[in-house]
Amino acid sequence: MNQIKIDAENSLTFDPFRIPASIALAKIHQKASICGENEQKSDHCPCCGQHIQQREISLCQNRLDLAFLGQGMPLFFEMTSQLILIVLILFTVLGIPSLIANIQNHDCIGEENMFYKLSLNGLCKQNCPQNTTDFQSITKLVHSNDCQTICAKIVDICLKTSVLKMSYANKQFDETSKLVQSILVLCSILMFKFAMIRVRISQRSTVRICDQEFISPSDFTAMLTNLPINEYNEAELKDALLDFCYQFDEKGQYEIVKIIIAYDITSFVECSREKMSLEKKIEKIENYYKQYGKYPRSLKTNQFSQLKERIMVLDQKLMTIENEVENQQYAHQTQVAFVTFQTKEQLQNVLDQTKLSYWEELWIRFKYYLINRQDQRGFYFKNRIIIFCRAPEPNDVFWENCGFNFQYQFQKRILNFFITIFILGASFTILLGLNILQSQNLSSFDDVIMIIVTLVISLIITIINQIIYYFIKLLGQSEKHFTKTHHDVSVATKLAIVQFFNSGIFTKVINILVYNFENDKADNYAATYSYSRQGGVISDAFFLLIVNSFFVPIFAYLDPLYLYKQYQQYFFKIDNNFNQIEANKIFEGPSVLLYEQYSYICLSLWISLLFAPLLPISLLFCSSGLLLYYWIQKYLLLRRNSKPPFQSFHLNREMMNLFELSPIILAVGQMWTDYIFNSSSAILTVNFISLGFSCLELITPATRISKLFDKKGNIFTEKDRYQDVYLKLPTDYDRTNPLTQQNAILEFIKAKTLIDTNYIQPQVMDTKTALYKYAQMGGVQFMRNTISLKLKISMMRKIKLIRKARQIAAIIQQQQDEEISQDQQEPIYSQTPEYMIVNKNINLRKNSLNISTDNDYNNKFQDAQNYNFSKFLSPNKFEN
Repeated sequence: MNQIKIDAENSLTFDPFRIPASIALAKIHQKASICGENEQKSDHCPCCGQHIQQREISLCQNRLDLAFLGQGMPLFFEMTSQLILIVLILFTVLGIPSLIANIQNHDCIGEENMFYKLSLNGLCKQNCPQNTTDFQSITKLVHSNDCQTICAKIVDICLKTSVLKMSYANKQFDETSKLVQSILVLCSILMFKFAMIRVRISQRSTVRICDQEFISPSDFTAMLTNLPINEYNEAELKDALLDFCYQFDEKGQYEIVKIIIAYDITSFVECSREKMSLEKKIEKIENYYKQYGKYPRSLKTNQFSQLKERIMVLDQKLMTIENEVENQQYAHQTQVAFVTFQTKEQLQNVLDQTKLSYWEELWIRFKYYLINRQDQRGFYFKNRIIIFCRAPEPNDVFWENCGFNFQYQFQKRILNFFITIFILGASFTILLGLNILQSQNLSSFDDVIMIIVTLVISLIITIINQIIYYFIKLLGQSEKHFTKTHHDVSVATKLAIVQFFNSGIFTKVINILVYNFENDKADNYAATYSYSRQGGVISDAFFLLIVNSFFVPIFAYLDPLYLYKQYQQYFFKIDNNFNQIEANKIFEGPSVLLYEQYSYICLSLWISLLFAPLLPISLLFCSSGLLLYYWIQKYLLLRRNSKPPFQSFHLNREMMNLFELSPIILAVGQMWTDYIFNSSSAILTVNFISLGFSCLELITPATRISKLFDKKGNIFTEKDRYQDVYLKLPTDYDRTNPLTQQNAILEFIKAKTLIDTNYIQPQVMDTKTALYKYAQMGGVQFMRNTISLKLKISMMRKIKLIRKARQIAAIIQQQQDEEISQDQQEPIYSQTPEYMIVNKNINLRKNSLNISTDNDYNNKFQDAQNYNFSKFLSPNKFEN
């Protein structure tokens, strides 16, 4: 994990709200926020604690060397490179043979066709019919010998341009070549399935390698949801879990170390954040009044007094909750709990038992709630089916969202679903209008203008995709997910699906609708014409693939927001009106958003597979585009972006589930293409077989099959015990949960001090202060901020009080530990730099521990080994 140290002296003098901001401090933060390898001897940024001196990482360095950013980062680049290779193999197996067959056929007519030239000059009826080869090739495409029909459809037939020559339309009458392509699609689906199994095994190996270097609490912890609210305690849940474990594994040994229940702090956090926002508004109004001697014109009558009254109401609500917290009477449980097992093997066995596909989970729920039958793979507790998943990192948990029940989340998701449908409907309407406008002017466009118009429409589709991206991000935040991982997975999944419909499905459907709209008479071959004519599906798909494969990665490099930041930095003046927070934000690099990158890769893969039967060259575009995107993203990460927080493997695992659905899209694309071009029943039969094999992923996921071939998957060493590594973990679920944080840290300090006499004790917040700090900095609030400032507090008055308390504490600490060097201080993690706000002066160390002989130390180490770990490893209870 990203373990950093904070320079205590600089941190105490750092003023995040100083005006004007210091350019020197902003540039120091800029150096500290880049992604590089920390130098052993380095100064630290006073605002975020990152190392200032860092070694630049080579772009060609091994992906595993990025493991210090978390498992998710090397997994992302590994998965991208593996998908590039898979798509290249598909292009070799399916694309090249199909492309050769398309080019060698001559079902589309050439521009030199004499009857076609006469028709363009208005001489169709005068020269129809003809007993020539050129005329017969046109009648074959029109599917009629009637001169009136031929003259009406002559502008819509397949013309052998450079694009259509490479397409399926150029062999639409060659049944043998079409059958061969359907068989190749079937082979490609099987190859893709086996390749994804191999990818799963490879990624598990990468996770194991990263685990050897970086130990995380999530390696031992499962997250349980759908628990009964306020109807159980830790002991009941622990007994039920152990009974369940021994039901499916009688010979196994299972030990539950602790259970951390998430408490409902939603009301407190929302009131705190609303109060902070109102205080900032009042501060701005008062500053305006002091400067100009009058209130702003935008201030309505009585609005100032209304804001103060609202703050008083919020203060009263917060005071009620604070009293309950201080008296230890606040015990509002939620449906979420975190269960920590003693070993990784125990956790993995439980996860393997409870891991269900979507349809399996639906079937188990149906059996239990409708016919009252239990399944051995389900965990039932208090008449509920409890949902298991591997816990994300402790800092990824949105504790304030745990208070929202399933009904609220379900309602939000249903509402967001209809909003998403509305957004897709609006996009569909815009694209339909553009296509109608393009189609009505086809006859007046020459080839160059036609290419430009089609390219512009493809760019507009890409712009609409970006607009959809921002709407989906806002919708994802409103769904109140329990963890950042769930939020990222939700956003990435919605983005991939919605943009796939906008770019792929709509391109096909709209062209068919527009063609039928222009022709009053019904035509059985209308869909064929809409595909193969100039400006039809094939032409649109070709330019859309080019824009998506090459323009989007280039736009990612030429980021307008980054260029705007560069502009701000260039004209940044010493005498400025920015505070230090805003200045640091200007000089900091862009954030790394893995869900955005995953959604783009998924979109590129899906639309290339959808159009691969129609345009085999799409597979080459996809692999080339992904290769370009791979190196651009690696460059941005190591040279431009700010260092991301610890990235777990959970997002990668969930996105792999989407990638494994890709064969279904390839099978549907082939079936759709053959249906449009009226292929024979034998070809359609092969297509149904392909679709059947691709849908096996819904029944037998590749992740399950890969476990059968992963011989190292169940190898766990003796060192992988929670009790052995507990004191090495920089964070844990009970130490980040605001309501259990105080007791958990005190017990951690007590155990740590027994082993390490030179351990520098962090100062501990009480529970109320921890809640206020979380409301200001943690959870969703932290995710919304583009810069992670560790000393960010809402009001300057609070900051001065905290700084004064820290100065006193630092002086006392310096007097006690003059002989202890700064390098011996305990490292801390990125989101919570230290337990720094002090309401109670806590000091557990005694003088006898500071001055001890080697024998005394050995005795204390032995005492630590014999220490009753169950006292603090047992579930933390927030008792009344």
